[in-house]
Amino acid sequence: MKLPKKPFLVVLAIMMMLTFAGCTSGSGNAGQENQGSKENEGKVATESKGTASDKPKVLRLATMSADTFNQHTSNSAETTDMMKYIYGNLLEIIYDEPTDNIKFVGNHAVDLPTTTDNKVWTFKLKEGLKWTDGTPINAKTYEYSYKMLLDPKLANKNSYVLFDDIPIVNANKYFKGEAKWEDVGIKAKDDTTLELTLESELPEIDIYSNFTVTANSPTSPVHEKLYESGMKPDRSETTYGTTVEQVPSSGTYRLTEWVRDQHHTFEKNPDAPLAAIYKPDRIETRVVTESSTRVQLWEKGEIDSVSISGEQFDKYGEDPRVVYTEADGVWGFYINSESDSNPILKNNDFRKALYYGLDRDKITKGIFKTFKSAPYYISTICIVGDYTEGKRYRDSEEGKLAVAPGTGYEPDKAKEFFEKAYQANGSKKITIEITYFDAQETMKRTAEVTQEMYENLFGKDKLAIKLRAMPPRSAYDAYKEGKYELGIGSMTQNAFNPWSSLKVWTKDFPNRNHRFSSDAFDALQKRTTTGDLLLKPEERLKALGEMEKMLADYVPQIPVFQNNNAVIYLDRIHLATKGKYFPEVRFAILQADIVD
Repeated sequence: MKLPKKPFLVVLAIMMMLTFAGCTSGSGNAGQENQGSKENEGKVATESKGTASDKPKVLRLATMSADTFNQHTSNSAETTDMMKYIYGNLLEIIYDEPTDNIKFVGNHAVDLPTTTDNKVWTFKLKEGLKWTDGTPINAKTYEYSYKMLLDPKLANKNSYVLFDDIPIVNANKYFKGEAKWEDVGIKAKDDTTLELTLESELPEIDIYSNFTVTANSPTSPVHEKLYESGMKPDRSETTYGTTVEQVPSSGTYRLTEWVRDQHHTFEKNPDAPLAAIYKPDRIETRVVTESSTRVQLWEKGEIDSVSISGEQFDKYGEDPRVVYTEADGVWGFYINSESDSNPILKNNDFRKALYYGLDRDKITKGIFKTFKSAPYYISTICIVGDYTEGKRYRDSEEGKLAVAPGTGYEPDKAKEFFEKAYQANGSKKITIEITYFDAQETMKRTAEVTQEMYENLFGKDKLAIKLRAMPPRSAYDAYKEGKYELGIGSMTQNAFNPWSSLKVWTKDFPNRNHRFSSDAFDALQKRTTTGDLLLKPEERLKALGEMEKMLADYVPQIPVFQNNNAVIYLDRIHLATKGKYFPEVRFAILQADIVD
């Protein structure tokens, strides 16, 4: 349902819900205003009739609605994907054909940053950088952007990137109103030199991944004039990024049309630093929520790719054009383990009964076909060690020992835990409610199959399960407010930094969907991201396994699956990766040749 964030751009997985809607990225939310432009639609249709030599290369994708392109506040994976088109950053991560691997390169920066102690990092910016309106981009642009990201009055959702993911000196204090800006470790030394001073040493991969727009859009620059023009008088909010006129471009593409709940158009910026690397001349995205509609559009040749599952996979699974993704998150049922209205959810035996009592294959293979059963909390895509070598955490001994083996389905053990919980409940029938996302048949089936499995395993005389359908955004709001019992959901993870991704399970994480609370977990997570274990690979890996085991012992969420999708492309799309899937760049769709 990118992250990857990043050591961590948290993205609500509603967002990854496009998995269920038959697409290749995340989803979002949008307001309702404006109508489509018939004039522009006619223009596109006319251009498409040109000859092969003069016709622009157009990439056509299905997407979900966007509500804002303000990278300081957006937490939608779908919008993040589109922000990758329009916003540049200091670095970028691309597919490198000679090595058949991913590669970090300079974007706004001349090259990768330099450091002598892993605490003070220096970026040298290219000269002559400009927004598409001609406004210069330099080191001072970045300093202003980070000052706004951390602004105490704005209280931006994504501010944590500059004090949790990147522990910049006094950044958190400034965000809390406890320090002056001149005391923060962000300095534009001159127009082409940006210096960042950290409170603790940081591995180079953490710096690299946090300053690519592919992995972390909040660290991309904002346009000062537009940002300020949209500011409320009390400076508590800005309308930046909410209309086409307020969405500038510092990247390879610029947003030229945005009709809410309908479509977006992105035109190439030929002067962008990476213009020669990315192939499409134009990207057209249309808002399509239903998986069946997406497949129909793909079959008619109106969109270039579609994710297929269930019956769609039965139809197209053997097609040689099918390629497979590896999800950067784990879906499951969050448990409100602090529920006062249904105290049985506080019972650890009951939560473990649910963990071991779920036959995940009936969902992954029975409903989705291509998904991977996941009794774990850290995705298979997460890398430990040198990112160029690609060693996976799940292949390590620490990863194998942290959670149940296989698919995690152990019915006898589940019954033992359930009986303990049932007796603790006074041998009274237990009733729980599962929340799932509406408007998606596969989500409904997932909830229904889960209901059936649990009631049959534990006995309908002892357990009853009710189902509640909600829009994704409303469901996540309910989770945060604690107004749920069990609820489907996920958070994206950083493939390069699973330690940082575990921030979502700490007590002070701002977008908590769960009620897990552990001082020991929080302390260990901090040691691995900003503390003494940061530059000790073996001890850090051991700590990662210990943290995942803490989650498995508590069960704040019943992990169910990785939404590994089967994606099919039209013949006109020639993937540079030859169908291989890589962290963050995925199939490097912007580097694909488009042949009409």
